[in-house]
Amino acid sequence: MKVDTELSLGYVALVDSAPLLVAHELGLFAREGLQVRLQREPSWASLRDHLLFGDLVAAHSLAPLPMAATIGVASPKIPLVTGMVLSLNGNTVTVSKRLYEELLLVGATTQDTPMALGEALHSIAHSNPAVLPLRFAVVSPVSNHHYQLRHWLRAARLDLARDVVIGVVPPQYMVDALRNDEIDAFCVGEPWGTQAAMEGVGQPIVSSYSLWNNVMEKVLAVREDWAVREPEMHQALLRALLAAGRWLDSEPNRQRAAAWIAKTIEVPKPAVAAALRGAIPGMPQLPDGHVFFRYLAQYPWQEHGLWLAEQMQIAGQWPAGIAPQSIVQRVYRGDLYRQAAAAMAAPIPINEQSGLGLHPGPWKLTGPTRDIPMGPTEIFDRKQPRNTF
Repeated sequence: MKVDTELSLGYVALVDSAPLLVAHELGLFAREGLQVRLQREPSWASLRDHLLFGDLVAAHSLAPLPMAATIGVASPKIPLVTGMVLSLNGNTVTVSKRLYEELLLVGATTQDTPMALGEALHSIAHSNPAVLPLRFAVVSPVSNHHYQLRHWLRAARLDLARDVVIGVVPPQYMVDALRNDEIDAFCVGEPWGTQAAMEGVGQPIVSSYSLWNNVMEKVLAVREDWAVREPEMHQALLRALLAAGRWLDSEPNRQRAAAWIAKTIEVPKPAVAAALRGAIPGMPQLPDGHVFFRYLAQYPWQEHGLWLAEQMQIAGQWPAGIAPQSIVQRVYRGDLYRQAAAAMAAPIPINEQSGLGLHPGPWKLTGPTRDIPMGPTEIFDRKQPRNTF
């Protein structure tokens, strides 16, 4: 297949945009006959709007965004679909130097569990009401960052209506917002937590991996009508990104990619390299800081989609009268992944049971021809999903 039209693919300045950047750098798009132009967007709102209104053909997307657009939450109601996950994990909760020093004073450290750190934050907040409300920032109200942060704060027994304020700041401005004392903490994708630590303005304390093990984080989003109209082109995109994800889960390749990513998103290479290694300054080494291919990472699990729909319901974002199952089945398209994966000899599951919330350690998923090695799938407070198929 040879495409004469140049395809515009959007991304935001984050380490987990790596599959798009690598596919471009290695010529994987060109190998599939695609002419691709990568377009860096200043915020998730900008990326969303350019995708919805046709300036972008596809985009590096927050995992809940296609579902939110399909039902018209925080955006026009324009259906999106995803046939591929681009990454798992990769976010951190980073606090200001001042707040970190207060955590140390009550005996908390970055070696503690999320529950212990949450209890320490609760102790600080309720022993000194002058610090309230704590000012947190996330990248979008419709994001894993927002839902992970809310989940953690609720578990810490903080009142989300009284004890905290959660605002929106684009990823690349988070470090400056912390430096300028505009916020007390943020939850954002790497490399911004690492960069805050390297600049001495903040300290990452909780990783998204430690909150929700190996839940889908970013996906490739396209308009549903485009996917119907251009199935061959869509499959070519998916094949190129499957190859990029597989390439990225080799450690030597990751470190080779660090220079490309750093240059493209305009951050120092050491911050990108550390994030890709799961070596967040001051925190325990992460076994799975970013996952791009292993653990069947690129499959758009409907079970994960239902978990995110549940978080939207808890946040009061889900419209009454719409069944989550119907939207999840429409948006997270395992059939599109399966077609591309079959062409690339990539792993394929036999059903939609990903083991979410069930496995504290490595395990194996039954596949059509062989077992597939999988990573932990625990939720930090051991909550089980309510919405199931």
